[in-house]
Amino acid sequence: MEDRLRGSLILALGAMSLGGLLLHLRIHPVFIEGVFSWTYLTPVIIGILSIVVIPCLFLKRNTSGLAYLLNGLAVIFGIIMMSHLSIISWEGGFHISKVLLGTTLADSLILFSKFFIGKAIFENYYPERIELNCKFPQCFRFLFDGWWLIHFIGISVVYSLGAGIFK
Repeated sequence: MEDRLRGSLILALGAMSLGGLLLHLRIHPVFIEGVFSWTYLTPVIIGILSIVVIPCLFLKRNTSGLAYLLNGLAVIFGIIMMSHLSIISWEGGFHISKVLLGTTLADSLILFSKFFIGKAIFENYYPERIELNCKFPQCFRFLFDGWWLIHFIGISVVYSLGAGIFK
């Protein structure tokens, strides 16, 4: 039964990645009037990695750690880049409807759900890690929840400094 559940989750991860890539290509095409644009190439590369490589790595227990790592980093980078796009294109005042409907918040939440699908697949292979996720020093070890939080904050700060958001 666990193999069928794991297979369904891997299929869901691949389908969500494909849907995200197609949505991204519709909003930000790589070819504009027949001319190739390098601007939106990074999300396309990460999208292809998420559709092909990560689900294949999740098929085996011994490569599931690498798949979980790549999936988590793809989610972190995607959320950071989409948030950056919302910040630099912000116009006007602050309204809750503008935050909910006029930013990339919805896209980021969809992408964030990809992280939890990958987490469910990984924890299906290693159920003993679920209990350790809630204990204090262990939760900051490699690929536990605290580790992801620290890396999300760290990568966000480095990206923000590099992109000049805090100028």
